[in-house]
Amino acid sequence: MTSRRVQTTILLISDYAEVHATGAAGLRLQGYQVLTAANGPEAEALGQRLGLEHLNLVILDLPGTHTPQVREEYPLLQRWGAQAPHLPFMLISDGPLPVRFDPPVVWWLVKPLTLDTLLAVVRDILGS
Repeated sequence: MTSRRVQTTILLISDYAEVHATGAAGLRLQGYQVLTAANGPEAEALGQRLGLEHLNLVILDLPGTHTPQVREEYPLLQRWGAQAPHLPFMLISDGPLPVRFDPPVVWWLVKPLTLDTLLAVVRDILGS
C-alpha cells in the first residue's frame, strides 16, 4: 500500500447495496479511501462537507440508462465539473446514455463490470 493511495479519496455513488459493498471493499483493499453515497443529494452533502478539492475521483453508477436518475445526476456532474475542473468522473451504466455528458467525465464503462476492470480503470485515471 502506497502513501499516495492512502491519500486518494474516491466517492462512489450508487443506489445498489452490492455495488457499495463490492466496489468500496475492493477499492479499500487497494489502499484507497472510499466514501459512498446512495444518490445525488447524499453525494452533494458529502461534497459540501468534505470539499471537492479533497476528492480525487467520483464514480457514478447509474441504475439504468432510461431512468430519471440519469438526468437527475447530470446537474451534479456539470456543477462539480465547473467548481472542480481537476476532478475526474467515471460513469458506469447498463448501456448507451440518453444524455451527452461533457467533461469532466473521463471514463464510461458498461455493465456487467468485473472488480478487476474497475480497479484497472481507477489506476489508469489516477495514475497509480
